[in-house]
Amino acid sequence: MLLSFTESATLDGDLTSIWQTITDPAHWADWDPHLDGAGMDEPFQVGAEGWTNPRNVPGKRGPFKVVAVDPLRSYETESAMPLGKMCIVNRFEEAGPGRVRITREVALHGGFVPVFKLFWYKSMRADIALTFAALEKEAARRHAAAGERAETTGGPR
Repeated sequence: MLLSFTESATLDGDLTSIWQTITDPAHWADWDPHLDGAGMDEPFQVGAEGWTNPRNVPGKRGPFKVVAVDPLRSYETESAMPLGKMCIVNRFEEAGPGRVRITREVALHGGFVPVFKLFWYKSMRADIALTFAALEKEAARRHAAAGERAETTGGPR
């Protein structure tokens, strides 16, 4: 069985700040409204393993593995699910000055698909838009903070 869907948005911000924010899993829960916790104890690269604690599944730590990275363009993760797996691809492209198009492709494979569809499909789709909005806000905050540090130290932004 397969269930797949795609969500996209165009964010205000620069590609580097957005990329640096979304490839920092240790801080996802600081800004992503659908996470109670997240982490990764190694650099964000192919083979790295991390975890998330989704708010809609209290007490459940969901491990994931980074399976592909194309810096500033895309990354892909896989998560084991009962009787299958979830694959997520995030793509980024500049969409004009100060704008970035982000697309998230989600594919669930295996026997867990009917259960996922019944309990989490609608909320996950809705949460992606909230996550994109929060990503835009956090990337802007980090960009501004980096600019303030550069101004006080006299260094580059």
